Amino acid sequence: MLTQSHPWCFQPEHAALETLAAGFRAEGGIRERVAALGAAGLLQPRDTRSLAVVRRHLAYHAPLTDLAFVIQELGCTPLERAGALPEVVAEARAGRRVLAFGLTEPNAGSDVRGIETRAERDGAGWRLTGTKHFISNAPDCDGAVVFAVHEGTVGCWFVEAPPTSAQSVAAHSIGRLELDGTPAVRVAERGFGLAFATLERCRPSVGAAAVGLAARALDETVRHVHARHQFGAPLAALPVVRLRVAEMAVELELATLATLHACWKRDAAAPGERTAASSAVGKLAATEAAQRIIDAAVQLHGGAGVEEESVVQQLYRAVRPLRIYEGATDVLYTVIAEAILGPA
Repeated sequence: MLTQSHPWCFQPEHAALETLAAGFRAEGGIRERVAALGAAGLLQPRDTRSLAVVRRHLAYHAPLTDLAFVIQELGCTPLERAGALPEVVAEARAGRRVLAFGLTEPNAGSDVRGIETRAERDGAGWRLTGTKHFISNAPDCDGAVVFAVHEGTVGCWFVEAPPTSAQSVAAHSIGRLELDGTPAVRVAERGFGLAFATLERCRPSVGAAAVGLAARALDETVRHVHARHQFGAPLAALPVVRLRVAEMAVELELATLATLHACWKRDAAAPGERTAASSAVGKLAATEAAQRIIDAAVQLHGGAGVEEESVVQQLYRAVRPLRIYEGATDVLYTVIAEAILGPA
């Protein structure tokens, strides 16, 4: 439990929340998982450290549940910051409405300034035209927060029941928003600030999800090397295996510390204070470490580690997208460099 092993970072309310998250389980698709999360009270607005303790446990047990959780957060945060559509937010927080966060496009991934989706006035309302892709929860969503261009400025809109198509990526529920004159409600005239503030808040929690995946990989590996015998002894007796497991444990602790520091710094920030660099460090350090930890787990499992039903194989597929979404590793290095050296 993070709140017990790293008490310096938390308050009593975080411990109660972690106990709830640690015991939470859900089955079914995204809709069923969102509904269960809402019924359990896990979707209510909280600070970034709360996102971390929840995501660490959800990812450990079921990466799809973690995805359902964080995309609700990504969808709700811009609306809450803009003070828009409180009834939509209330339904989403209760688990009765599935949201999506529509930022990425075929020609605007890491460089979101390349957004091509257009917003046009339609009487008193708006219509959006363009394609968003790699949008988590898109195939299951009831509504989407969408960033689009109007008169040279990127704004933020909300689209009710957007037309979607599915994409196949690992165990994710992911797809496209196919907008073709689709009716929308404007949330904010200037959307970049909302988008970046949302990512700064949620980005460190990606590190917590990575820590959860890595912790599961380490636990599975410890069980395996005690149970598996080679050369007349359990694998756990072999010096090379002991070294590898110790390396995994060290990487996991460092990843946890980087994540928690980033979350604490976001929560301690003054109103309007940017924490882009620390958020980037937290996500980058944890997701890269988790990839290495899980790769080592697969290696130590041998052939069993690449079987489809293997837990560590599933973790390997689950961790890889974390190094891309909400800021790819190479882009995060750019963010960190800019904070140290200034703009290029």
